[in-house]
Amino acid sequence: MQSLQVIEAQGVRVLTTKQIAEAYEVTKDKIIYNFNYNKERFIIGKHYIEVTGDELRRLKTTCENQISFKYAKSLYLWTEKGALLHAKSLNTDKAWEVYDYLVDFYFRAKEKAPEIQQPEPQTYREKREAALAEMRKKEKVISSVPSIQSSYDIAPAFRELISLLPLEALDEMEKCFRGNRSKTVKLAATSILAEKMKRQLA
Repeated sequence: MQSLQVIEAQGVRVLTTKQIAEAYEVTKDKIIYNFNYNKERFIIGKHYIEVTGDELRRLKTTCENQISFKYAKSLYLWTEKGALLHAKSLNTDKAWEVYDYLVDFYFRAKEKAPEIQQPEPQTYREKREAALAEMRKKEKVISSVPSIQSSYDIAPAFRELISLLPLEALDEMEKCFRGNRSKTVKLAATSILAEKMKRQLA
């Protein structure tokens, strides 16, 4: 189908009688006849808009190839719902096919396009890259939050906890912590040793 010039009036996209006739592959007279024959079904403001005055003058200067309304004193323009009523009146395969096209690519073309979903990673490398990207995102979030240690020192709470545990539990904890290279675990192990020594000296 030949691309349509976009025409907007009163904030909505509309079609001229000539445009809708050419799209549905009928004559303008057929569209006018359908309108006159079913006039009680067409509601102004819902199925069509009547344009006069300054807005009509603006359309005359901005619409290309619309010689058909060059001398018109008022103009009826068809909305999406008006295009539907004309398709119903004509009831041809072509009219219905074109109506679907008009809805998707003309009347609603300004609506926000759905966000493009990224395809799921297929290969091992793509999966690894996706996982790394996700980790980097999380690291950024974590780095933007103040350090937990800077806002709360857990060492005193840990020392108090181990002071309440029996000696056997401290021995088991020390075994578990032994050989771990983490600075935090080493500090915990040192606290456990200090607690055991304190108890032996007591």
